[in-house]
Amino acid sequence: MLTKKISRRDLLRMSGLGIGAAILAACQPKVVEKIVEVEKVVTQIVKEEVIVEGTPKIVEKVVEKVVEAAPKERIEINFATPGGLGLERTMYTNFVYAFMEENPDIKVNISFESWADYMTKLPTILAAGMPPDVCHSHWTIAMDYIYNGAFIDHMPYMERDGIKREDFILELMDEFEHGGKQYMLPKDSALYGCYYNKDMFDLYGVEYPKLDWTIDDFVQTATLMTRDDQGRPANDPNFDRTKVKNFGCAFIDPTFAGDIPAGFTNAFGKHWFEPDMMTSNFDSDAIIAYWELTRQLRCVINAMPTPAQAVGQGDLWRNAQLVAMKFDHQQNTFFAKQESVQFKYDVNPLPGGPNGQFSPAACSAFGVTAKAPRMEEGWRLLKFLTSEETQRWIGEQKRWSVNRPNIMDAILPTDGIPEHYPDVHVLPWSEGYTGNLKRIAMKAPVGMGKLKTLYSTYLDPILTCGSEDVAGAARNMKIEGDKVLAEADW
Repeated sequence: MLTKKISRRDLLRMSGLGIGAAILAACQPKVVEKIVEVEKVVTQIVKEEVIVEGTPKIVEKVVEKVVEAAPKERIEINFATPGGLGLERTMYTNFVYAFMEENPDIKVNISFESWADYMTKLPTILAAGMPPDVCHSHWTIAMDYIYNGAFIDHMPYMERDGIKREDFILELMDEFEHGGKQYMLPKDSALYGCYYNKDMFDLYGVEYPKLDWTIDDFVQTATLMTRDDQGRPANDPNFDRTKVKNFGCAFIDPTFAGDIPAGFTNAFGKHWFEPDMMTSNFDSDAIIAYWELTRQLRCVINAMPTPAQAVGQGDLWRNAQLVAMKFDHQQNTFFAKQESVQFKYDVNPLPGGPNGQFSPAACSAFGVTAKAPRMEEGWRLLKFLTSEETQRWIGEQKRWSVNRPNIMDAILPTDGIPEHYPDVHVLPWSEGYTGNLKRIAMKAPVGMGKLKTLYSTYLDPILTCGSEDVAGAARNMKIEGDKVLAEADW
């Protein structure tokens, strides 16, 4: 025990020096603390000073202990999508990993199929008792599944989370909308133009197409760029159609299930279907003009190869041997760079007609299924995959185009090639565009499968050069097609 008397002033001074606790311990009775731990989750622990005088005594304190709650069990959801082997599947897998890192309470099981297999299996997938929580659909078949109740309306989720339709390219949103309900969200976009091989044009001394070219210009250009083995163009009286060396253009799928034809039919003056999707325009002058144009190019001018002539050629444009022009979306640029094509090239918008010049766009989408076991968690995955951040990353990888007008710059080539890429693939679908191209998105009616069967019956003989009666085929398509459309009772 200390023999020197400690004054209050000395105590305060020593406490200020950090030794006050030692003095108190020496001068006060010994206190034995009994700690009672209470397991309780709290946000704050309050401490109270206890002063003990006199003889030693036991003081009990209640100590509140913060106990972490037991970790929640991870919720599993299933995600199904087509995906090619290699980069495409790797990208999707990385997206899922990134989502699970941000959402550790969710485990995503992803299943892949090839494109053809997925489209074949999708009806079975959605009809199963336990469909995936989130799955992929294409614009050509989406309305059939929407009509049959396969997907939920996402508008309540969007409104709750502050996601607006205007955040996306509205034309793409419309492909998956009906009656004010948004059944799927676009996951990408395909924006079309006409690619041409400048080296081949230079070889034959043909002028490059202009940005504001017309359908007549396109036909003339395709004719001049179609050459036989002697270098004679298709309009030369001595042109040998049995020995075509170069075709003017790759074949364009002329059906209402193709993305490009809508640009031509609208340029002529009509879309395939009326806006309500309950009436077709198959027998209109515009549609007949387009189908006749396709027949002429393939069967009369010989500017487009037949399937037999194209077989085994790989990509007909990127191999730099068979065709001078090809209608395709921005992915053609991405592939050309990946494959390091050795010829100069550029891209043009689709040609215009009496009704103007159009930029067609199509897309695929993701949706939460109506029988999803985990709709809320499925929505979180869908929201992540279609978000601005994920979409910008996709665009920067130069794999697909994006679903939002404010990030179209993400798909711009870093080397500025092809020169007119922005005019075709970026600017028309960006915010504030004031150019001449009219935007048009693809939307399919209910009954596309039956309509395709009718097309095979009536139009295939025409466009495989077995008949010339385009008007008769179009009339039959109108009669039978409208019956199919009338079957949908919304």
